[in-house]
Amino acid sequence: MAARGFRAFARGTVRRGTFLRRLNRFVLEAETEGVVVAAHLPNPGRLWEILFPGTELALVPTPQSPKLSFKVAAARRNGRWVNLDTIRTNALARSLLEEGRIPGLAGWEVLSSEVPHNDSRFDFLLGRGTDRLFLEVKSCTLFQGPMSMFPDAVTERGRRHLLELAALGPGEPGGAVLVVSQGPESRFFLPDYHTDRAFAEAFLETRGRVGVHAVSVGWGEDLSLAEEVRPLEVPWDVLARTDFDAGAWIALLGGEEAGLETPYAAAAGVEHSGLDRACRALARHFGPSLLKVLPVRGYRGGLDRLEEALSASADRGTVSSGKDGVPMFGFSRHPLQDPLFVDTLLDFRLILQPLGKMP
Repeated sequence: MAARGFRAFARGTVRRGTFLRRLNRFVLEAETEGVVVAAHLPNPGRLWEILFPGTELALVPTPQSPKLSFKVAAARRNGRWVNLDTIRTNALARSLLEEGRIPGLAGWEVLSSEVPHNDSRFDFLLGRGTDRLFLEVKSCTLFQGPMSMFPDAVTERGRRHLLELAALGPGEPGGAVLVVSQGPESRFFLPDYHTDRAFAEAFLETRGRVGVHAVSVGWGEDLSLAEEVRPLEVPWDVLARTDFDAGAWIALLGGEEAGLETPYAAAAGVEHSGLDRACRALARHFGPSLLKVLPVRGYRGGLDRLEEALSASADRGTVSSGKDGVPMFGFSRHPLQDPLFVDTLLDFRLILQPLGKMP
């Protein structure tokens, strides 16, 4: 199928639904036409910025499945559809390659897919004359403003792929990665060093030995591919100068365990060095009330700016000075289920830290 006629689902009729909750990495619960159903989620990422209760979903019936009657094709974010099917992203990558619409990969032909090599399996083997190239495709759903990042969860498999592509020897095909971002407004791509420091370090280490190609795409209301396929710039200088072990942390707390009057709370701190060590120490500091620690690696701003942003996103305001006088900001629901908090987190991680400014 030509990319210009490409849709975010292969066959069937889309039914609209709303997200209720995630049951596990690959199954979610949704409501459609007044009925609560379990649906296959073909994306194991965290998807914090997308799957909020009430988020609109595009569901495709799967009558061939004995257990799950629907598959999630896409979810709506900021008024636009985001493709959540990683398999369809690979199919899209093939179509774009065949049409020569990937900058830097024009002229390469898809020879085969799911190609085994040593202990790995790469998405495509490309050919151009006598040249050969292994290509690994990454589906990127994490974006904010002009920035896209991958991955949104730790990926040891992704790190291993980078190192194995970089280690290809003489007489073997070359190696490259294609990132397909679902953020049509994006202009830049970086590895998400906040979430997966090891992947980002491998990304930087293999520069020049592994080709990196990144594009962004968008989808129409009928889930057809938008016309523009935008190439994304990789700001290598930003990545190289970012200190991954310095920056800020945001601790999410269970209010009852923390002795607060609110169900949940958030606190923040800034570390000029030893950020990972400080994040580990928070488990001892806050004890069982600690739910999660979110690092903002490389952040050089003041703590006051971070706390001001947390205060603005908290629906219960400042609720306690906490241990050692650290202000805590109250939430009536888990902060990662609160769109305003997640938006604040993304602003700091994807815009303020790497680009040095807020939107």
